[in-house]
Amino acid sequence: MMVALLCTLLLNLLLLVETKPLCKSNNGLKDIGCTAGDSDYILKRGLISDNNVTTGITLKACRISEIELESFKGLPSLEYLDLSENKIKILKLGVLDGIKQVAYLNLSYNLLTEFPLGLFDQKPNLKLLDLRGNTLIFLKLGIFDALTKLEHLDLSSNSLVGREINPYIFDRSKQIKFIDFSRNDMSESPDNLLHAFRALDFLNLDRCFLKEVPRFATIPNLKNLKHLMISTNLISKIENAATFVNLDNLEILNLAENCLEYINGKSLKPLRNLKMIVLRDNKLKYIPDDLFINLPVLGNIDLSHNAITTIPVNIFIGTALRNLNLSDNKITYLSYNFCLELKNSGTKLSKFFFNQNPWQCACLRDILREVKNMNVLYNGVKYDGEHAVCVTEKEFICHRHENYNEIFVKLYDNMIA
Repeated sequence: MMVALLCTLLLNLLLLVETKPLCKSNNGLKDIGCTAGDSDYILKRGLISDNNVTTGITLKACRISEIELESFKGLPSLEYLDLSENKIKILKLGVLDGIKQVAYLNLSYNLLTEFPLGLFDQKPNLKLLDLRGNTLIFLKLGIFDALTKLEHLDLSSNSLVGREINPYIFDRSKQIKFIDFSRNDMSESPDNLLHAFRALDFLNLDRCFLKEVPRFATIPNLKNLKHLMISTNLISKIENAATFVNLDNLEILNLAENCLEYINGKSLKPLRNLKMIVLRDNKLKYIPDDLFINLPVLGNIDLSHNAITTIPVNIFIGTALRNLNLSDNKITYLSYNFCLELKNSGTKLSKFFFNQNPWQCACLRDILREVKNMNVLYNGVKYDGEHAVCVTEKEFICHRHENYNEIFVKLYDNMIA
């Protein structure tokens, strides 16, 4: 009985022993990488501290639950610190003060809810700050004031509410080029939220509960913006022709997975540098005849997974179209010599996806003949004679008229039901 009791006590003591992460150095002592021990760990001075030559430390997924104040003492050369995928709930004021040279700080996928004001005040050289995947609910005004060299800020997958973010919070971080707000609620954000930015290049607003293109994403000072993601939101219309009028240098516009039913045909006209537009997974039934016309560098257009019935070939005049995706719509025919007409209008079509439409078989035959003769890449996985990919009546003719669409759409839907 006594032996069993002693064994139980010993086992309990062993379970209480904190196991340190195992750390190894590479490239002399410049790079230190650590792997988790068998238990949660409170980071203390001595594990990775006090080394004059260390420039990079990786403590990713090391089961760190807390960081003591002097854990990073004596690291004057440290430029890279990765603390991602741990269990850190709180960062005490002053815990990062000893590493002034850090340019890259990754705190993603922890349990952080907020930061004490002044936490980043001793980070004058910080260029990248990754805060994604935490549970941040509030950002105190002044928290980023010392980060005058910050270029990349990732705030995605938190619990931020846009209307509660002070629009002056980025006033001293004017060099930010990349900012990610995705998977936060950015609806009702102040119109001047990004007013301080002058170099912003990439803005991600995916899954932000937006019901319209937000004003703060299209204000005049964002003339350098090249990539705008507003995908997976609740936007149903773009009615204002001047919506994107300030985005002179925009190259990629992603509006995929919204509820778009209408786009003003003149809304893209200011985007003379637009190279790609993604309108996949919306509710579009038709495309305005002037939506894409005379956008001289537009080469990639994704209209897949909509309810489009007709695509006139002349809507691409004045573009540099190379890749066109019309798959999974309600298209039963295209105009005669569609690909040739595109070529004659100056485009250089090289990839054309048109699968999963309710094609009239005679019309599909014409398209397949064209893309093969012109060496245009297409998705032909199911065009092998064994899969149902089109419908026909007794008369094998391509009826190129809208009046026939409903007939063949119903035939196709019944076939695949």
